[in-house]
Amino acid sequence: MLKIAFRTILKTKSLTFVQIFGFSIAIATATILFLTAMFELSFDKFHKDIDRIGVVYIETNTANGTNYNTSVAAPLAPLMKKELPDVEEVSRLFNGNILLRNGDKELRSNNKYVDQSFFSMFDFELIAGNKTALDNLDGLVIDENTATALFGTTDVVGKTVEFNQTGTWENNVVTAVTKSVPANSSIQFNSLTRFEKSPQYQERMNEWTHKDHTLLVKVKSSKLDDRKFADATRSFAQVHYNDEITKLKRDGAKPDEHGAYINIHLLPLSDLHLTSVEYGSIEKTPFPWILLLISGLILFIAGSNFVNLSLANSLSRIKEIGTRKTIGGTTFQLFKQLWIESFIICVIGLILGILFATLLLPEYNATLGYHFKIAQLFDPVNVAVFLAAFLILTLITGGYPALRMARANIIQSLKGTGKIKSTPMQNSLTVLQFAIAIILCIATIVISFQLHYLTNRPLGFNKSEVVSIPIGNSIDGQQALERMRIELAAHPWAKSVSGSDINLGRGRDNSTSTSRFGFDHEGKEIITNFLRIDYDYLKTLDIKLIAGRDFNKSFGTDTNAVLINKEMALAVGGEDAILGKPLGMDGSPTVIGIVDNFNFQDLKQQVGPLTMSVNPNIFPVQYIFVRVETNDLAKTLEDVESIWKKVNPRSNIAASYLDENTQNLYKNERRFGKIVITGASVAIVISCLGLFALTVLLINGKIKEIGIRKVLGSSISNIILLLSKNFIKLISIAFLIAAPIAWIAMNKWLQSFAFRIEIKWWMPALAGLIALAFAMLTIAWQTYKAARVNPVDSLRDE
Repeated sequence: MLKIAFRTILKTKSLTFVQIFGFSIAIATATILFLTAMFELSFDKFHKDIDRIGVVYIETNTANGTNYNTSVAAPLAPLMKKELPDVEEVSRLFNGNILLRNGDKELRSNNKYVDQSFFSMFDFELIAGNKTALDNLDGLVIDENTATALFGTTDVVGKTVEFNQTGTWENNVVTAVTKSVPANSSIQFNSLTRFEKSPQYQERMNEWTHKDHTLLVKVKSSKLDDRKFADATRSFAQVHYNDEITKLKRDGAKPDEHGAYINIHLLPLSDLHLTSVEYGSIEKTPFPWILLLISGLILFIAGSNFVNLSLANSLSRIKEIGTRKTIGGTTFQLFKQLWIESFIICVIGLILGILFATLLLPEYNATLGYHFKIAQLFDPVNVAVFLAAFLILTLITGGYPALRMARANIIQSLKGTGKIKSTPMQNSLTVLQFAIAIILCIATIVISFQLHYLTNRPLGFNKSEVVSIPIGNSIDGQQALERMRIELAAHPWAKSVSGSDINLGRGRDNSTSTSRFGFDHEGKEIITNFLRIDYDYLKTLDIKLIAGRDFNKSFGTDTNAVLINKEMALAVGGEDAILGKPLGMDGSPTVIGIVDNFNFQDLKQQVGPLTMSVNPNIFPVQYIFVRVETNDLAKTLEDVESIWKKVNPRSNIAASYLDENTQNLYKNERRFGKIVITGASVAIVISCLGLFALTVLLINGKIKEIGIRKVLGSSISNIILLLSKNFIKLISIAFLIAAPIAWIAMNKWLQSFAFRIEIKWWMPALAGLIALAFAMLTIAWQTYKAARVNPVDSLRDE
C-alpha cells in the first residue's frame, strides 16, 4: 500500500510539489509562532506556588475616574503580613543598579532589593547556599554569571564583595549563588540584597506618601482569589489609607459600589508578564493568543489548499478509481489508500516545515530579540499540542478529499467523464482563506502607519542630534555633569549640555522610570510627574517656554523654584493664577516659568502634569544630555563616548541618541507588526496556491467550452475575464467579510495609544486590491495557458 502511494505521488509531481511546498511553509510559520506564543505563556510557571502569589496594586476612585498603581509605600508590606490572616509571606521588590567589585574586577549589576522571605516565595534555583541566604541583613546573593565574572568560579559563598549603590563602597558577604534567571521570568536580576539596604529606606520606612516599589504577596489559600482578597482588605485600607481617603472625599471623589475609595487588589503572578498596570488603567495583552490565532489561521488556509489541491489532483485518477471499484475494491479500501497518500504528503510537508523553521529561527531571533531553539518544540507539552493539531489537520485535509474521490460514480469513472466538481464548501474555504489574508493585510497597513506616526510625530522636544549618557553609580552625577560641560566646551560641535534624573525614551541601560507624587495646593490634592533637571535643559532639548523664564545660575533662589508644563498650570488654576506664586509642595517652591506640553513618556499616555526642579538635594542627576551639530552622527557619538570615558573611566553603559531611545519604547509594537506582516505574506501566498487549485478544477471542467469559444471567435482576454468572474466574486465576498472585522480589531488595538492615527477608508481598500492583484495574477496565468491550447485538441477530447 505504501509502495503504491509513493508511486502515485511521483506520477503527479507538479501538484504534489505545490501541496508539499504550501503545507511546509505553513508548518514552518506556525511552528515559529507556536514557539513564541508558548514562551510568552510560560512566564513564571516554574514557581511551584505560582497560583498563590500575586502582585499588589492599588485601585483609587478619584473625582476624575479610577486609577491603578503597582507602586506602594514601604510600611504596607509588614502591616499586611501582621494584620491579614490569609497572607503567608510578603516580599517588597525595589529595582536598583549597583556596582560590585572584587579586586580589580568591577561590574554593573541589575540588583533587586527584596525581603528575607524572597526564597520562601519563589523557586529560583540555587547552585550554592540555601533559602536562608537573605536572613543576614548584609547578605548578598549573586547569579552564576556574576560570580564567574568576579571570581572565575561559582564556589564563592562566604567570600566578600564590595558593593556600591550611592557612591560609597561597602563590604558584603556572598551568602548564595543562583543559576542564571530563566528568560521566562518576570523578575530578572543579577544580584539580590535586603530591602532594608535600599536607598533612603530609613527615612521612608514609615512614610505612606512615597511609593516607589512593588509588593508581592503569597496567600495561605490554595489559590489566589482577587475578589476575596479585595473584600478582606477593605477595612485594612480604610484604616491605613485614612489620610488619603480624607483627601479624596474632600476633592469630590466618588466611592465604588462597596462605598470604598481605595481598594487593594492582587494581580496573579501568572498574569504579570501579559498585563500592563498604568496609572490610569489595567490592561491584559492578548499577544500570545493572537500568535496562536494567526498560526491556526495559516494552518487552516494550508488545510483548505490541501483539500482543493487533492481534488484537483484527483481528475487524473478518475479511471483508476473506477477500475479499482470494478475489480472489487470497496469504498473504505479506496478511502484508506487515498488517505495514506495524503498522510505521506503531510508528513513530508511536516518534516520540511520543521527544517525550514530550524533554518529561519536564527534570523527570527536576531530580528525580534528571542533566543529560541527548535529543540524547545520537543518539550512534552509542546509535542502533545503540536502533534494533536497535526493529526487533526491531516485527518480532515486528507480524509475529506479521499472520501469524495472514493465515492465517485463507477460508470462515469470508467468512461473518463467523472468529475470532482467545485462545491459550495470549496468556494466557502476560498472565501475564508482570502478573508483571513485580507484581515492580516489590513492589520499590516494600519500597524505600519501607526508605527510611522509614532516615529515622526512631534514630541514637544527636539530629539534629533541629542546624545543621552547614563551616568551609573561609579561617579557622582552632578560632578560628572560639570566635568562634561568643561570638557565639551572645547568642541564647537557640542552646542549645549544638561542633565536629568530620568531618561527620555529607553537608552542602552534598558531603563525607563517615572517619578510622581501628590501634594495639597489651596485645599486640593494635585498629582504631578516630577523631573529633577539641570540648567540648560530647555535649551538642550529645544523645549518651548511659553511664560515666565528658565532656570538661571545668576538667580541663587532658583534651587527653590520650579518650572511646570501647561497641564500642571491648568491643574493649579491656570497660567495667570500660578506664575510667580508658590506651590503647596515641600519647600513651597515658586513657579518661575511654564513650558509647552512635551511627551516625557511614551505616546500610549496623555501628557500629564509635570513639575521640574534644579534642586540638587531632591534627586541626583542620572543622565547627561548633549546637543550636537554634526554631519556624521556615528563619529560624533564616538567622540562623545571618548570624552565620557575620560571623565568616567569605569563607565560600562554606552551612550545613545534620543532618536534611538524614543524608538526603543515601541519594541513590542514593532515585534507585533513584523509578526503580523509575516503572517499576512504567508497567508496571501498560500491562499494564491489554493486559488491555483480551484483554477485547475475550473479549467479542467471547461476544456471543451474554451475550445468552442475560441472557434466562435473569443479572444484570450475575453476567456480570461469570463473564467475569472467567479473568483472575483469570491474575493469580493471575502473583502466584505474581512473589512469590518479588521476595522473593529485594529480600532481596539489603536485604543491602547493616547496618540494614534485614524483608520481611513483607503486602508481596507488597499488591502483588498493587494489580495485581488495577487489572485488575478494566479488566475490569469493558469487561464492564459488553457486558452492558448489548440481548439482541435480541446474538442477531440472525447
